Order: sequence, then structure tokens, then C-alpha cells
Amino acid sequence: MIKSFTQFVNEKQATYDYGCVMLYTDFPNMEKLHSQIEEEDVYINPDDSTFGLETEPHITLLYGLHDGVSLEDVKGVIEKHQFGELIAYNVSMFDNPKYDVLKFDIRYPNKGGAFLHKCNEDLKQFPFTTQFPEYHPHMTIAYIKKGMGQKYVDLFQGQEWPLTPTNVVYSMANGEKPTIEINETPPQV
Repeated sequence: MIKSFTQFVNEKQATYDYGCVMLYTDFPNMEKLHSQIEEEDVYINPDDSTFGLETEPHITLLYGLHDGVSLEDVKGVIEKHQFGELIAYNVSMFDNPKYDVLKFDIRYPNKGGAFLHKCNEDLKQFPFTTQFPEYHPHMTIAYIKKGMGQKYVDLFQGQEWPLTPTNVVYSMANGEKPTIEINETPPQV
């Protein structure tokens, strides 16, 4: 059986070089997608628990926050924003020398959204390190063995799924993962 990221973390609290702020979503269809991925195609690294099937659907708001950025700092930014519905679409992958990252792109269902981008910009007021200066909202589905990702891009092509944000998690460098409540945008009539 494939171990998920959550199972590894529950076994041993991980520590990281940097912190990450993530918008978690209600996405029950992740299990449906995972059931179509062949176990032998999943990339697992026994020395690093961050690989395998993504069991906590989320959109990274900003990765790379330095250790001194407090929970209160992050809460102050999150509380200034309203988070509304999103669409997961365009299954594609990030290339990596060791594995393929299977992911959805994320878009706003109506014009005037951009709350993910605005929140990302506000979080950048704190010390952070990144190798990816342009923010590209996405949601990881799974880490796939190198060369096998295209098979699933083709399989899942054309699928779109609505996402409902539920909360923000600040995965701190020390391994703590406090939850931050979000302000939701009222549904449009």
C-alpha cells in the first residue's frame, strides 16, 4: 500500500527549511483521480515523506517563508482577504529530473477574482526564498515516476472540478501546522 504524506507526518513530525502557506479545499474527487493512477507509477522516496499521492488538496499561497515569520504575521495577511470558489482545470505536469508532478492549474470562475494572487503578493512582505518568482496557482494530484506523467495528463485531460476553499494551513519550518480560518466571499446571485 502507498503511504501518503499525512501518514508519514503522523509517524514523525517533519521539519523543513522553509514555511509554506496553503489554502486547503474541499475536493472529494481527489480519491476518484487517485483510483485511476497505477500504484507502480507513483513516485515514492522513503527518505522524504513529501512524495506519493496528494491526500490534502491545497493550493500553495506562498512557499519559502523564513523561520522568523510568525503565525500572527500570516494570520494578519489571511484575515485581509476573502476566498471564493475556484476551478481546478488543465491537468498538466511540472518536469523534474527525478519525477513528474501531476497537477491541476487553478482559475477563478468569474472576473475580478485574483484573491490567490493578491494574497501571494501580501505574503511576500515577509522574508522568503523562492526559485519560482512568478506565482502560478496549482493543485498537486500526485508525484509520478519520471516519464509516466504524460499518461495521466492524457487520461485526465478536459476535466474541470469546482473547488471550495475551507481554511488556510501555515506549515511552519518547525513542523507545526496551525489552521487559520478564512473569510469566504458570499455567493454571487
